[in-house]
Amino acid sequence: MPYSPVGWFSRRSLGQKLAVSFGLILLLLAGSLSAILVYLSRVNSYVDRHQRITVPAIVTAAEMLQVVSQLEADVHRLLQHETKGSQKPTLDRLGRLESQLATALDTYGGTHAARTHPILFGMLTQHGRVELADREDAAIEAITQGIAALESQRRRIAEALGTERPQNLVMTLEPAYDEVAARLESSIGTLIEVHRLIDVEMKIEGDRLVEQARLLTLLLVCLLGLLILGTYLRMKRQVATPLRQLAGTADRVAHHDFTAQFVPVPGRDEVSRLADSLATMLASLREHGSALMRKTKDLEAFTYSVAHDLKGPLREIEGFSSLLEKRFAESGDPQVTHQIKIIHKSALRLSHMIDALLKYSRLGQQTLPRSRFNVLEMISSLLVDRQSQAGTKPKITVSVPFPDLYGEPISIRQALTNLLDNALKFSRTDPSPAITIGGQQTDTERIIWVRDNGIGFDADQRDKIFGLFERLHAPDDYEGTGVGLAIVKLVMERHGGRVWAESSPGKGATFYLAFQQ
Repeated sequence: MPYSPVGWFSRRSLGQKLAVSFGLILLLLAGSLSAILVYLSRVNSYVDRHQRITVPAIVTAAEMLQVVSQLEADVHRLLQHETKGSQKPTLDRLGRLESQLATALDTYGGTHAARTHPILFGMLTQHGRVELADREDAAIEAITQGIAALESQRRRIAEALGTERPQNLVMTLEPAYDEVAARLESSIGTLIEVHRLIDVEMKIEGDRLVEQARLLTLLLVCLLGLLILGTYLRMKRQVATPLRQLAGTADRVAHHDFTAQFVPVPGRDEVSRLADSLATMLASLREHGSALMRKTKDLEAFTYSVAHDLKGPLREIEGFSSLLEKRFAESGDPQVTHQIKIIHKSALRLSHMIDALLKYSRLGQQTLPRSRFNVLEMISSLLVDRQSQAGTKPKITVSVPFPDLYGEPISIRQALTNLLDNALKFSRTDPSPAITIGGQQTDTERIIWVRDNGIGFDADQRDKIFGLFERLHAPDDYEGTGVGLAIVKLVMERHGGRVWAESSPGKGATFYLAFQQ
């Protein structure tokens, strides 16, 4: 199988892909910095050569011009104005100036000449300007010959001054000396011009290097941008998009849509393994869901059968116990009458428990379509129903700060009914029973509470009271099936809300229902 870098990359884990991508980015950054530094060093090198070669060369040539000018001035003064006694010091000074000129030329040839610097000469060769070095060499040779000619002229002047030749013979030597000096000045001027042109070439080379550095930097930046863009697109295609698809499918599964399918993600990275794991989990959920549905249907059938089969005998027990109670009430046997009353009461209690259990079972199986409804009207309707019943009329206060609530109205009405009945039942022994229905609104929840001044309960039992068939009192003390608060808890669980209670013995109790906004 042929080797493919793309295939190799796709088989890497997510961490390895990121490591390779960032490694390439760092390499490009390091390469860019290195290239820029190299080109900067080369540009600085030409700037340094300009300072060490071109400028000193022009300065040296200018000094040589000054020396030649001084020679011409001294020769003119020697031949035109000085007497025979003062000529010897001038001739000596002319020799020293000639030596100074030769020394400057040697310094120039050994330090500033183009051919003595391989990089500089290589630049001239690369630019096709080798003739500048040739012109410089020719000028140096001409200057050397000119210095020699000046020395020869000085000796001739000295010889002429040492004889008794006519003055006009001496005067003929000055034009010859001036002619040699003029040729020498022209050659030195050629050196200056050559180095000016070399300096122009060095500037051109520096500009070329700067432009190359710019182009290279631009190229590296483009490569870096392409690499970052490629990494982003690959991560988007191989990570972000698959994760978004997996999240969408997972959300459908979370909302009980088990027809959703997790699309396989090619590769061997963490996202691919996550997709495979989620697909396996979904298959397992479907299997367990099917099994749970079968068990639920079996449980519904069993519950209906038990309730139906039990209520028939219970009705018979209740009916016959009522007949027996009437018959033995006439005979006047109190013990038998008491026992028959117990049978009748137990049958009624068991019938009520079966009804409550059926109600609890149906609530757990039904769907709860939610809507926004007026909770204040619901509470008012409950109070009208409850206050129309016989018995002690408690003082009931309603203080709910919000008019509406979002949820399934029928089940919420059942929960509020159970809490109100609970408050009425456990506060009836108080001389002045009082019940408060209040509320509170937060950023995330709307809370309704039902508070009474009844008998209360221990704080360590506040979780126990919401259990199915859990009772804190004997049936003879307080009626009930032990299912009412369990229904309240189930209603809140089905709404995604919370329920809790706060109380202490003899201080009443407060039950809270917290609904999501």
